[in-house]
Amino acid sequence: MVNEGRSEVTIRVRGKKGDYWRFTITSWLYEIKDILEQEYNIKIRIVEEDEDRNLPAIFIGDIEVGEGVPGEEGYLIEVLKKALDKIIGRID
Repeated sequence: MVNEGRSEVTIRVRGKKGDYWRFTITSWLYEIKDILEQEYNIKIRIVEEDEDRNLPAIFIGDIEVGEGVPGEEGYLIEVLKKALDKIIGRID
């Protein structure tokens, strides 16, 4: 069920088009999207953007929250949760 009052947050993955690591991060984001949406009562939109970077970077809105590839999805969740806590505040 969609809560119409939820805020929308855009998570951007910037990196080289066709890059394996950009694809990996984006895939992980789609796998954990529901977890973050439920925990923060937000709607998440995931966007890939082409940018000539050696390592892909993750942005929430226009704020860079990480560069490179975390060792596993669990680390990605922690990076995003820490950033979301600062950016939108924790919703209990």
